[in-house]
Amino acid sequence: MSAGDQTGGDPAPPRPGAPAAAQAHAPSERGPRPQILLALFATGVLAFNFPLLMVWDAEATVFGLPLLPVALFAIWAALIAALAVASERRPKVTPQIWPPILPPRDGVQQPPAEAP
Repeated sequence: MSAGDQTGGDPAPPRPGAPAAAQAHAPSERGPRPQILLALFATGVLAFNFPLLMVWDAEATVFGLPLLPVALFAIWAALIAALAVASERRPKVTPQIWPPILPPRDGVQQPPAEAP
């Protein structure tokens, strides 16, 4: 294996015919926002911390199961569901140009665009 075969340093060249947005994507446009991940982490730390877990340590049962393990599982499942919702791909927002720039028609000279 030669040094050129290894991945790393330089990114792969863009595919021919790929849209400009796909060619120059920013990592911040993919996946969940860091603020959401931080909020989910903080929620998990607080939810699984000792003082809040003592709220669930009671002699109650849920469908014949002790409340504490059921609450632990429910909190864990809720955090995973929240992470799944947060990880959904965000829609790409394209800037709107107004008035739209139209391609020139054959043989018709268009006036130059005015700067806003």
